[in-house]
Amino acid sequence: MEIKKLEVNTRYKQAYHANVSSGWSNDPNGMIYFNGKAHLFFQHYPHQPSWGTMHWGHYVTDDFIKWEELPIALVPDENYEQICGCCSGNAIAIDNKLYLMYTAAQPDRQRQCYAISSDGGVTFKKVANNPILRSEQLSDEVAKSDFRDPKPFRKDGWFYCLAGTRIIDPNKPDEGSGSYSTYLRYMSGGNPSMEFDPDGPISGSVSEFTVEPANGYGNMILFRSRDFYHWEYLGKLIDRTPGFNENYFKLDGVYECPDYINFGDTDVILASPQNLPQDGNMYENVHSSLALIGKLNFETGHFDIRDIQELDAGFDFYAPQNLPMPDGRNIMIAWKEMWDRSYPTQEDNWAGTYTLPRELSFKDGRVYQAPVREVEKYHANKVEISDLVIADGSATVPGIEGSIIDLTAEFKLNSANAVGIRFFKGTEHETVIRYDRNAGTVVMDRTNAGIPLTGKEENINIRTCDVEKTDTIKFRVFLDVISAEVFINDGRYTITGNMYPNPEDIGVEFFAEGGEATVSAVKYDMDVK
Repeated sequence: MEIKKLEVNTRYKQAYHANVSSGWSNDPNGMIYFNGKAHLFFQHYPHQPSWGTMHWGHYVTDDFIKWEELPIALVPDENYEQICGCCSGNAIAIDNKLYLMYTAAQPDRQRQCYAISSDGGVTFKKVANNPILRSEQLSDEVAKSDFRDPKPFRKDGWFYCLAGTRIIDPNKPDEGSGSYSTYLRYMSGGNPSMEFDPDGPISGSVSEFTVEPANGYGNMILFRSRDFYHWEYLGKLIDRTPGFNENYFKLDGVYECPDYINFGDTDVILASPQNLPQDGNMYENVHSSLALIGKLNFETGHFDIRDIQELDAGFDFYAPQNLPMPDGRNIMIAWKEMWDRSYPTQEDNWAGTYTLPRELSFKDGRVYQAPVREVEKYHANKVEISDLVIADGSATVPGIEGSIIDLTAEFKLNSANAVGIRFFKGTEHETVIRYDRNAGTVVMDRTNAGIPLTGKEENINIRTCDVEKTDTIKFRVFLDVISAEVFINDGRYTITGNMYPNPEDIGVEFFAEGGEATVSAVKYDMDVK
């Protein structure tokens, strides 16, 4: 079935980031290298630029910069996918076939399904005995209404599958109101006693997605299988651990979109916890993205947590997924938006962008992120300066400007208290990245960036990243029409945000406060034509 694309205004379309061609997109799904291409699947509603009954969009790339759109991979055309659709999941290659494993959500349960491609990963056919991994197979401790976002992978002769869920609190009455079932009752007219056939059709319309408190606490669970069709439940990943805030273990939401990465003797779980309360300068968004660092027990499912790291301190970063490459790299991409926010591109008939793919490494006990190295193929018009002195003021450099650029700047603070960069700068607008040596913080400020944004957070325009207090700071800033991704100190920290300046807002300005600093910088235009 051919789906007609919406007519879009391209004024905010990005040049070297993946963004949906029309309609709506959110979580990346099924990041995989298959048939000589890197594949990016994603949650997609093609009929409107807002969340709706989920499809799977599909892009492929040779270099992570230029993306080719393929036909929609999954369309919600089965009874078990009604209302919510083909929700998040992942991909795995088995016997030269590409399998998509995804969540089908019904009012009282969520279950996992398969679709298979036999033509190199272009078209997909759902298996006849879907759903494969059913809520009836879960332990009694697992909430059937919150069981989603499967991540299948291989290890030591087994197939494993991570999923996000809630673990039921035996001391709390079961309200039967998982985040999807609450949503479905809302869509059915708010009648909680409405009868549903979990295997039959459901009628209703989709206009918005709501999340309300449900029984139990957010967690992740692990399964294993020898044949990928018969699954054994192993257990939950996280328990209360001394030394960590109880908010991680009493999460009023789900650890969505879990992913597994191994770095030698260290395991890392990527996950996006809903409603994680703010902790100092961390978790300033309503929903967050974490790297849980430790060791996964593949017999019990238990994860021994040694550290927890916020993956990105910015405004717009959710549901990161990892792509293992044949050359050994782990490449991560995330949804470069955030829930419970305004999306200015909706009036242009599209909404949904993705981060620049990032190469992950593990050192000094942290997950480091570096821009995918393929960006260098597109560098043009180099401009470089060395040791420019700024004395309690600001400076511009001829040729260092633009809205589609890769800019690296390293500051020596000398007597200055703070340094930074103003970019997307025009007569009325600017976005600021500022390092304060005394506070040990990097702040991104989009207060005057352009179109005002709204959201549920108390502060929609300021994000703060805690860093070490040093006399030097290094920023690598990728600007692409409506976004800034800042890699701090070679990717030890990152801070990402969308902003909507005017087309003529292309100025770049370096500054120092409270004394003298020097800056060395190099700028490249990103030539992707």
